[in-house]
Amino acid sequence: MQKAVSSDLRPFSVQQPSTADKALTVLGTSIICVSFFFMIFPMVDLAVSQWFARDQVFVLPEQPFLQAVRRIGRDGQAYLIGAMLLLIGLQAFGPKRYEFGQPHKPLFVLLSFAVGPFIVVHVLKFLIGRVRPRDLYEFGGSADFTPVWQFSAACSRSCSFPSGESSAAAAALSLLVFVPARLRGIAALAMVPFLLMIAFNRVLFGAHFLSDIMLGWLFTMFAMVLIWRWMEPRSDAICRFITRARR
Repeated sequence: MQKAVSSDLRPFSVQQPSTADKALTVLGTSIICVSFFFMIFPMVDLAVSQWFARDQVFVLPEQPFLQAVRRIGRDGQAYLIGAMLLLIGLQAFGPKRYEFGQPHKPLFVLLSFAVGPFIVVHVLKFLIGRVRPRDLYEFGGSADFTPVWQFSAACSRSCSFPSGESSAAAAALSLLVFVPARLRGIAALAMVPFLLMIAFNRVLFGAHFLSDIMLGWLFTMFAMVLIWRWMEPRSDAICRFITRARR
């Protein structure tokens, strides 16, 4: 009798959320909390930017070290994207000796950069139109400060919210798929501080507010988890599709 009851209840058992679902919950909650914080306390953005200005001028962009960090961040995007395209091309069209791992992994890196730093960031830049800190009255410019998520017509191109370079720094974490699972935590600890430096560098330069880089990072992380949640169960089919041309 007890076995019969247990078997009857089995179809109604609650399915445990996956790791990706938990990550999406954490990231989604973080986006909401960070957004509300900067909407309630908008002057935090302005105050943080003022820390790095002297007599209404951002002086740190002249620092050679910070300039080098930015060059590494910007040039690194092009090299990473080129390397991933090369890997996919070799596995799709090259001889079998050029086979390197599973082709869905470089595709995941490409999609992370395409969806986060390019699609999400540029759509929001166009829709929100937030002016960069260095263009504000407070820093010798001619525009008014606007809080995060407030629509503004003051900027029509190369706007502040969200930060594309912060988003790209977060997208670089997609490279962790090439690291063995047992070593990913160590690799992440090595990568994250430098990637955060690349992101925060934009605040030091007066190019972005703190909320721009925080939300740019979180948007991309959210997009990456969504992409991986879709790709992982279909990895074998994706790999077969990519290598079909070679066969």
